[in-house]
Amino acid sequence: MLTTTLSEKGQVVIPAEIRGKAGLEPGQRFAATLEGDRIIFTMLPRDPLLALRGAFAGKDSLTEALLSSRREERQHD
Repeated sequence: MLTTTLSEKGQVVIPAEIRGKAGLEPGQRFAATLEGDRIIFTMLPRDPLLALRGAFAGKDSLTEALLSSRREERQHD
């Protein structure tokens, strides 16, 4: 287990071994949550928009749903 210390400014140094394995670089952002006596840091994506890429893959597109709805309306008329 690796240890670190909280500075007077509230900063924590992530040990180099962990930074290397996680591929952390300066500027990396984290979400911090407190669960009981644990502080959990979750890495956030550098570009939130790129992080969404593929999130809706395989789901019907809004365009296709609209076109399908219009086709059905025409059939009923």
